[in-house]
Amino acid sequence: MSNQASGSRFRHALLLGLSLVLVAGGVGMIVTGADGGVATTAFFGVCAAVSVWHMRPGLLESETRSAETVLAHYPGPVVLRASVKKILFLAALSAVFGGVMVWMLMHEAPSVTMQVLLWPGVVLFLGGLPVLILVAIRGSSLHLDGTGLTIVQAGRSRRMSWHDVSGFAAVTVKGTMQRMVVFDDARVGEGRLVALNRQLTGRGAGLPDSYGLDPDALAALLTAWRRRAVQDEPIGP
Repeated sequence: MSNQASGSRFRHALLLGLSLVLVAGGVGMIVTGADGGVATTAFFGVCAAVSVWHMRPGLLESETRSAETVLAHYPGPVVLRASVKKILFLAALSAVFGGVMVWMLMHEAPSVTMQVLLWPGVVLFLGGLPVLILVAIRGSSLHLDGTGLTIVQAGRSRRMSWHDVSGFAAVTVKGTMQRMVVFDDARVGEGRLVALNRQLTGRGAGLPDSYGLDPDALAALLTAWRRRAVQDEPIGP
């Protein structure tokens, strides 16, 4: 685990250094009046910010409790809240990435192949921007108690029994450097979305946030909480 973390920090540090060099190049383009200086500076400035975030994720978190502290409050109820600062940061990233892609489509006369690559990015980033803003306004949280967990996202809640969920694990999503907590939900059938989730993460469902905890710590917390809840459940007649 430590070797994996060290390798991840090295990659992010390398990306940070490269991004800062390209930011300096973008500033030079702005000073000399070259086209694309602002877009270059904004794009690689955001890349640098993402690298810093991955290296120091606690900078944007509001939760300060450890997984052990949360588990000590079993059977709860306990509420873990996602950081509004982090959600707004992600919204800013989406706005910049989507804006740069729109700028490229309008000013760079990209080839058909490049347009095919850029348009989905525009839809993904700019389309997700209102969702992130709504989540920041209405909140995102994870509720734990003795019978189950509830995921609340932008005012919508999803309740699951501890008997229905299992296999909590922290994984890195394929094709990205993003880590998240995933699990299996016995109530969900094997539809296309579940199959896609399994292909990307190895599980059928996932949490939208880590709620101020390291993903590995959150997965361990949920595993321990579920174990206690299942063991403490009274046996029926």
